[in-house]
Amino acid sequence: MTCLECKKDLPDALRFRVLEVHTLHIRDFNGERVIQALGEFQEYDVCTACASEEVQALLLPAKRIVMRCIPFAVLLVVGIALSMLLTFGDFMPALRVIGPMAIVVGIIGIAGKVREILSEREAVSKMTRDDAVRYCAWQLVLRNAPKKYGDNDITYIPVNDDTMRMSARELAENYGLIPAIANQVHLAFSQEVSVLCFKRKVHSE
Repeated sequence: MTCLECKKDLPDALRFRVLEVHTLHIRDFNGERVIQALGEFQEYDVCTACASEEVQALLLPAKRIVMRCIPFAVLLVVGIALSMLLTFGDFMPALRVIGPMAIVVGIIGIAGKVREILSEREAVSKMTRDDAVRYCAWQLVLRNAPKKYGDNDITYIPVNDDTMRMSARELAENYGLIPAIANQVHLAFSQEVSVLCFKRKVHSE
């Protein structure tokens, strides 16, 4: 079992079975169209050590806040510099809004990232240790698994008790699926349930 995060072969890895959905965004004169296709079932492993480190990083998020806010902080500094430069220089009025706009975007970006990280920290802090480790392992799967298949974006739907109980409509709402693909995912999950029930029956006999 090779950990998706550290690439080491470890026996204590948590395994996640997922179903891929490929999404292609097409932009034309009529706007944007979305084309989706069902991908393959895949299995990914994340070791408990990496998942535990991720739990710790979420519970003590200062470093993560700094790292994720750096791009917006740079934008904020650039915005301040541009505001000073364009205010005192002989520039067109339209150009003078660039600095303030960059400042606003930087502030909003920093506030949004901080709020997002602290919200996740609060959620993880309320979980049991096992649930927190599994949650963080899943986040590492989403972070490290391939994001693209050619020009298509890849969405990963976990195969677990919760998703296999979802209706096609719930799958569409939770994972941004078009109705036809949501129906295909629901059918694929129904088949998974049948296979699991068969394996359990054979095992019990």
